[in-house]
Amino acid sequence: MRPARLLAAAATLLLAAGCGELDLTPEGNPARVLVGEIRLADATDLPAGSTATVRVVDESVIGAPPNILGTQTLENLGAPPFTFRVEYRADDDLLRHGLNIEVRVSYGGEVRYYNRNRYVVTFGNAADPHRVTVEPAAP
Repeated sequence: MRPARLLAAAATLLLAAGCGELDLTPEGNPARVLVGEIRLADATDLPAGSTATVRVVDESVIGAPPNILGTQTLENLGAPPFTFRVEYRADDDLLRHGLNIEVRVSYGGEVRYYNRNRYVVTFGNAADPHRVTVEPAAP
């Protein structure tokens, strides 16, 4: 019986030693950065005081408001294109089903431009620069 106990103790020690290498963090890097540029459909300069808000959102829960994962506000835009850099948190599972980029350009207290088309961030293109074209808002 003594050899069986010795063998069990050795196996336990080996398993415990291996646990020091066990990584319990979620898959992928949850701290990510989205970069790109905003283009205006009518390619006009914007007045002083204009701002653009870029958001990375998760709209996977139907009927719920979008979950905002990251945002950046650019101020005093001037002449397009405008470059953005949004830090956001998303694990690999979120990127596999896709996230959306939302852009709103405002001045004079009103949204003047926004992206009508969807721009999707996925696991395959998350590290690529994204080009978002915004169109004039309806009067």
